[in-house]
Amino acid sequence: MINKVTSKYLWIIPLILLVGIILFSSTSCRKERSMTLTVVAKLLADTNIVVPGAKVVLLKDDIRVEGYTDGRGEFRHSFNLQVQLDITVSNDSLKGLGKVNLGTHGEDVEKSIFLFP
Repeated sequence: MINKVTSKYLWIIPLILLVGIILFSSTSCRKERSMTLTVVAKLLADTNIVVPGAKVVLLKDDIRVEGYTDGRGEFRHSFNLQVQLDITVSNDSLKGLGKVNLGTHGEDVEKSIFLFP
């Protein structure tokens, strides 16, 4: 009697395994979120003073992003990939250089670049 009951419901085990594999594989793929890089241009002589209108260039191989800082000395750009970027910020006779690593996917990054003559 037990063998008849066991063999009658034996098909449930592969079904449970199949459903478990489908659920696991569909939930393990997380949705990628873009990262926002904020570059803040500041004077090296007085780090409390920001530099509005400074040109910002982000470079890495075939990636080139250009823009200008706003009135608060900030420039923002969103990325959907993990990359290390070279940063150049310039305004008239001032210039600043730096690097930033967008390594942890989904985390926003703020990088201060200090400009000097």
